[in-house]
Amino acid sequence: MFSSIDFALIHIPGYSALQHPELIIRLEGDSNYTNIYTLNQPRPLLVSQTLLYYQRQLPGFLRVSKSSLVNPAYVVRIVKKGKVLHLRLTDDTMVLVSRRRMTETLTVLNSLGESEVSAT
Repeated sequence: MFSSIDFALIHIPGYSALQHPELIIRLEGDSNYTNIYTLNQPRPLLVSQTLLYYQRQLPGFLRVSKSSLVNPAYVVRIVKKGKVLHLRLTDDTMVLVSRRRMTETLTVLNSLGESEVSAT
């Protein structure tokens, strides 16, 4: 697992409590909505804000595709199958990295710490 990143608290519209960004595992965009997956919630939080809104609030997170924003602290393994790249997260989710963002994603993850690459 990569080292954690320090963030300030963020406000999630529609929820009264401030959210600690270090508890956010990943965010998935779906049109003008975002699903926020956290450690302390069994189900994702559905928010009527775009993924770009959260990308601006969470500069340490990685935009790995048009619909995914990942906290690099929760990346356990980089899985490469041919030309396809996935990130395995601590919650056992596999997130697809888009073709155009592969180089940037690998560069950032390698600079944060030793990455475990699995090629199958």
